[in-house]
Amino acid sequence: MEINGKRVVITGASSGIGKASAVEFARRGAHLILAARRANLLEDVATQCRAYGVTATVVPTDVTKREQCIALIAAAGSVDILVNNAGFAVFDPIESARPRDVEEMMDTNYLGIVYCTQAVLPQMLERRAGSIVMVSSIAGLMGYFRMGAYCATKFAVAGFAEALRDEVIGRGVQVALVCPGTTETEFFVKAEKGKLPGASRLILAISPEKAARAICASAADGRYRRVVPFTAAAFIKLKEIFPRFTHALFRRVSFVMERR
Repeated sequence: MEINGKRVVITGASSGIGKASAVEFARRGAHLILAARRANLLEDVATQCRAYGVTATVVPTDVTKREQCIALIAAAGSVDILVNNAGFAVFDPIESARPRDVEEMMDTNYLGIVYCTQAVLPQMLERRAGSIVMVSSIAGLMGYFRMGAYCATKFAVAGFAEALRDEVIGRGVQVALVCPGTTETEFFVKAEKGKLPGASRLILAISPEKAARAICASAADGRYRRVVPFTAAAFIKLKEIFPRFTHALFRRVSFVMERR
């Protein structure tokens, strides 16, 4: 799919990867519908996007509310690309995780994707054209200690993407999954608080701009899965081939690094 001139809806567009994706799509000539709860920050992002000569419409949206997701897609009109990016994390051991945190993460990280996708899918199938990008995480491909509830939400996104891809294949709609590692964003600053496993520091953090480029590429080519950066992709490949060994190695390296 050619990006230039397309109408793109991005959720969670007020900061981090969502903001960087909005700017990257604008740079490539796409017209944007930006969604998030923080309307004032969305306006700032929209201003940056309009500097590239494209339109950028702000639609304040809480993706945990199904009716707001439906209203978002209705306000967008004909949608060529949907980027399901909204999400947040609270890292805690499963034994001490607050039920409310678990529920809110599932509502935002997973159900928000379901609601937006269900809202946009009928029009894409009718036109036999469209691209849906799910932003998951390497935490959706491997479970990490002290991150159990967050991992569960991202595993759900990966499973949802795989199932949807099988349902729409041959019907003109492409579904892509993007799985970044740690990113240099407010998202991880708020969630981490010293709780990320020590070995995760060896998977180099990437800029939100690099993640945004991967999202734009996936919107264009519909690749099954992109894992960024390369170090994360290599680690996940090792995990898929030797799962027990990889988990044991990760635990051991984390133990050594955290003792230091």
